[in-house]
Amino acid sequence: MKRLLFLLIATLLTHSACNKPAPEAPSVKQPAQPANGYGGAAYTHNDIGKVNYDEGNNGFWLYYPMSPTPKEAPVIVFNHGYGAWNPACYGSWIRHLVRRGNIVIFPRYQATLVTTPTIYSSNAAAAISQALKTIAANPSWPQPIKGKYAYVGHSYGAVVSANLALTPGTFGVPTARALVLACPGTGNAPQGAAASYRNMSGKIKMLLITEEDDNRAGTAFSDMLYSTTAYIAPGNKNYIIHQADNHGSPVISANHSEAASTDMWFDSGQRNTVISASFTGTRTDAADYYCYWKLTDALLDCAFYQKGCDTALGNTLGQQYTGHWSDGNAVKPLLVK
Repeated sequence: MKRLLFLLIATLLTHSACNKPAPEAPSVKQPAQPANGYGGAAYTHNDIGKVNYDEGNNGFWLYYPMSPTPKEAPVIVFNHGYGAWNPACYGSWIRHLVRRGNIVIFPRYQATLVTTPTIYSSNAAAAISQALKTIAANPSWPQPIKGKYAYVGHSYGAVVSANLALTPGTFGVPTARALVLACPGTGNAPQGAAASYRNMSGKIKMLLITEEDDNRAGTAFSDMLYSTTAYIAPGNKNYIIHQADNHGSPVISANHSEAASTDMWFDSGQRNTVISASFTGTRTDAADYYCYWKLTDALLDCAFYQKGCDTALGNTLGQQYTGHWSDGNAVKPLLVK
């Protein structure tokens, strides 16, 4: 009887061992933020000064580098997408820009979701002018470096940035040296765009960044802008397509909201359907580090200091590169026109 019991137990143990599931293979991870270089985590400043002058249609938020606090810094005007006037929607990107040594002005060009698009650009211009006056009235803050201004925008904010760069004198704002437009588009409200962008200054260096799966903005505005800015030499502008890649987990997506990167330290307290959706539907990941942040950093260096141009422009391997998955496979590169 004991021998029979032993055989039964041995059989059960053997059967269990044979049917034990194989250990799961390690999941393939996205590339992390690089330690240094464009888009990387080698920051020159450890803290951020934050000022809130939100006044509805032409309010603004202001951020400047601290620890150490520079005497002067370049100025980046960052125009939010439709409805996304809470800076936290783009907080991680703003933090990255400021800790790299830039002043960021974040205009609020909408008081509500029904503010008419025809006044978006003039509202943004009024906010920028007031922000610059506020900086000048506070000499202990970093002051703008003359000639080092850039305009960044997402979605409808990219259209606003293009408008300001087109006719800065009309709007009473500084002339842009660099222009980064992420998923620009007007949706069903084209009245906020300029009639033509043909006369945009040839001194501007411009990147248009679109997403492979953007079913909101599409490419109509980007196509038009790229083809009609005749005074900007081909070597000073590129049309970028960011591709999706599902090789690992989480996947690298390529939708309209890729440029958004929530950081609640920047939360202004405002909520609406757009802001809430951004908070729950976006993350900071490889699309930020290797596309939006990398290209913007490089274009700023190129426009301001004549460095990094082979990463910002030219369809080079450095421009196309988007990192490697944790198993060594290359992430799908940026497509460049």
